[in-house]
Amino acid sequence: MTDENTHIDTAQEDNNQTEVSEAQMSVRHHHYTDEVAIPIFGTVTVPGGIYTAVFIALGFFTILEVVTAELFALSGIKIFMLMGIAVLKAFLVIWFYMHLNRDGRSNPLLYVVLLLPLTVTLLSIFYLLGVPSFGGLGYGAL
Repeated sequence: MTDENTHIDTAQEDNNQTEVSEAQMSVRHHHYTDEVAIPIFGTVTVPGGIYTAVFIALGFFTILEVVTAELFALSGIKIFMLMGIAVLKAFLVIWFYMHLNRDGRSNPLLYVVLLLPLTVTLLSIFYLLGVPSFGGLGYGAL
C-alpha cells in the first residue's frame, strides 16, 4: 500500500508541477501590452493593445474613404486620394496583422512582395485614367 500511495502522491506532484510550469510559461511568453505608441498622441493605453488601435484606425480610414468618395464625387483627385487611403490601410494590415514588422529589414524579398502589387495597381489605374471615355486606344476614333 505504501508503494501505491507514494506513486499516487508522486503523480499528483508531477501534475501540480506541470500546471505551475505551464502557468509560468504563459506568463513568461506573454509580451503584448495595452500601451500603444501613437505618433501624435504619444503612449496611450488601449484595451486590447496594438491590434485594437489598428482596428480603430482601419475603421477611421474606411469612414474617411466613404466621405472622400462623396465629397469629391466629380473631382479627378478622388481616385488619388482613395488610392492613398487604400495603400495606407493595406500597409496597416500587412505590417501589424500579418506580423511583417517583426521580419528582418534587410530582406529584399519583403520589399519586392510589397512594392510589386502596388506598382502594377498604380500603373493599371493610370492607364485606365488615360484611356479616352469613348474607349479604344484613341487611334482613328471620332
